[in-house]
Amino acid sequence: MPKASQLSNEEVSKILNVKLLCKTVKEILKLLNRSKSMIYRVVTRKTPYEPKPRLGRPRVTDIRSDRRIQRMASSQKMSVRKITGASRLQISKNNVHR
Repeated sequence: MPKASQLSNEEVSKILNVKLLCKTVKEILKLLNRSKSMIYRVVTRKTPYEPKPRLGRPRVTDIRSDRRIQRMASSQKMSVRKITGASRLQISKNNVHR
């Protein structure tokens, strides 16, 4: 899980455009509500900003299927094995239990 959210390409371009208008870093952070260190990193970077690739195994389920599994478990009082069979994904019992 990342420690902080990554900047989108739109936010990077906003930071650089505002910096071209001779605004200070404090003014930029008030405008965009981002940390000072993140803004400094974008402004002082010599290469174009690209988010770092994240490590670890990719998720099997997305947010939508997580909510569907939670609904099945809470409203219908289904067992873990039944939820695993009812979901259209190939997921383990431990994943459902979590």
